[in-house]
Amino acid sequence: MHDKELLMKNFFSHLNVDVKMVGYTKCPIDWCDIEYRPEYNKIYFIIDGEGWLKIGDREYYPQPGQLYFMPSGELQSYSSISPNTFLKYWCHFTARINNIDIFNILNIPDFLNVTDKRELNNLFQRLLYYYGKGTPYSILKTRGIMLELLAWLFEQVNIRDINLQSYSFANDLLKVLKYIEDNLSKDITIEQLSNIIHFHPNYFIRFFRDHMGCSPIQYINRMRLEKAKNLLKATNLSIKEITDLTGFNDASYFSKKFKKDIGLSPLEYRNT
Repeated sequence: MHDKELLMKNFFSHLNVDVKMVGYTKCPIDWCDIEYRPEYNKIYFIIDGEGWLKIGDREYYPQPGQLYFMPSGELQSYSSISPNTFLKYWCHFTARINNIDIFNILNIPDFLNVTDKRELNNLFQRLLYYYGKGTPYSILKTRGIMLELLAWLFEQVNIRDINLQSYSFANDLLKVLKYIEDNLSKDITIEQLSNIIHFHPNYFIRFFRDHMGCSPIQYINRMRLEKAKNLLKATNLSIKEITDLTGFNDASYFSKKFKKDIGLSPLEYRNT
């Protein structure tokens, strides 16, 4: 698996979203704010009209059918420029792994030209509907649809255009995750992993949990189970062979662990 894809996959598996506000708005002529830094991410889907946006030092005059993404913490400005103001879907949200905003790690383009407007319209309409209901279950629906919207957003962006921000921890994590992926059949110790990035083992465990949402051992076991699932479906290897290839070593322990975490025995899973 490509390093960037590996990092994204593991970040997304621990992503928590919180929808702050959603709307479908015809902007007033005095719609304007200059040089501020929001504490949340913003998405604008332009339906009609005209206006001006500035994200960092990049200025735009968005067109209907374009979607704009504005990350939290970045200097931004916006305003109407004529009586023909924007008609837009919009949402404010956070997307975090523990206390880290995902867009502080993954840098995506400022805007997209939307080809399938019906799909995006449908996502925003559903998001608006459940956000406005205010019932306990609608909170779950709203978060689920927001995750759908983010999945749609990332699917539209070529992975080559998604840049890892120049945070040293991203490179450190990539080294560790790649080592784990390449050595699942072997014993992997905390000392080995911490030595890769020259951390004290205790600090490394905290570092890993803070950025991945689980301990190194939990992550290794999850990756071993994922590899086992793939081998069970894609090969005719015996349980003993799969046990050895995934680093569980003991077939009895592997079967118990698989049953506990997946809900089926290895053979039951292979036959589903």
